[in-house]
Amino acid sequence: ARDIEALLERDPQYPYAAGLLMHARLHLCNWRGLEEAQRRISESVLAGRPAVHPFIHLAFSETASEQLQGAWTYAADNHPPAATPLYRGEPYEHEKIRVAYLSGDFYEHAVAFLMAGVFEHHDRGRYETFAVSFSPDDKSAMRGRLEQAFTRFLDVRERSDAETAAMLREMEIDIAVDLKGYTGGARPGILAHRPAPVQVQYLGYPGTMGTKFLDYLIADRMVVPEEQRTFYSEQVVYLPDMYQCNDSRRRIADRVFTRAEAGLPESGM
Repeated sequence: ARDIEALLERDPQYPYAAGLLMHARLHLCNWRGLEEAQRRISESVLAGRPAVHPFIHLAFSETASEQLQGAWTYAADNHPPAATPLYRGEPYEHEKIRVAYLSGDFYEHAVAFLMAGVFEHHDRGRYETFAVSFSPDDKSAMRGRLEQAFTRFLDVRERSDAETAAMLREMEIDIAVDLKGYTGGARPGILAHRPAPVQVQYLGYPGTMGTKFLDYLIADRMVVPEEQRTFYSEQVVYLPDMYQCNDSRRRIADRVFTRAEAGLPESGM
């Protein structure tokens, strides 16, 4: 936090530094001047200045309209759509729909724990599924399970965003699903090249990306209330119950722990 404070003393408008300082102070439970810092960041965002990363912004922004403005600014600065999209409306004639999932979390990670069963339950008679992985290979049982869950598992860690996008276009992917959004290690630059006719974001980041190259956001009415849909650059597609999937094969302990074992008093909170 001290280093960021020193940076802001030299340059109060240094891109995204104000948001990083707010993020650091929240982690440190340092509430001094919090409301004033939040007000200044809000003013900067609404003025179109690069003040805060969208992921950090979700933690303290009070309005969806402000989050959209911040996402637009961040996307325009860091992930503008390619001047020439790779997909230009050519018709595909596939026997099966080709769906690619892009993620850096295809290993022992929360996204994998949630999504593994979804990948395995695709109707293989109607869909071909592709993992586009920029994940570390941790050699775990989960990684092995995921590698078997897809029609093809593609490791693109050594490929650039442009190279990966070109590969997706060459494969004639029908639907590309980004599972990262603006979370750590994300690569939205891949879909910025528009390699697929339909491009979707899901699960990892339930906020708006503020881009024109993502068509849909999969959510539910708790994550995105009806009255806030206008503040998303994506078309919001509601799942019927809840947006967060889970894996039915995960083991649930049959032991019921006592309150004492959890360090709690016998009654109350």
